[in-house]
Amino acid sequence: MNPSNKEMQLRKNCELYVYVLTSLQREIPEEIVECAISYDYPVECVGELSALIKSLDEASFKMIMSNSDSQEARDLVNWWEMQQEADRLHRSLSCDG
Repeated sequence: MNPSNKEMQLRKNCELYVYVLTSLQREIPEEIVECAISYDYPVECVGELSALIKSLDEASFKMIMSNSDSQEARDLVNWWEMQQEADRLHRSLSCDG
């Protein structure tokens, strides 16, 4: 059976989380590793990944996001831009309600 769109997105999020943690030379939780390598163990890590990126100092942020030779870095930049836009939209809708 093929993975669903949600399963594919969960796996991609975990792959990006692994990339950031690896770039920072931090330990990677086992459940995140499992999710990144298999569709059998989906894990929701958007909150953790967003919080980690927000907590980065400027030098670390640039090092991780600006690696033009890395497909993961390019994917992460796209992911981060979409997350920020979703946050802005959420705040806008919350203010209008």
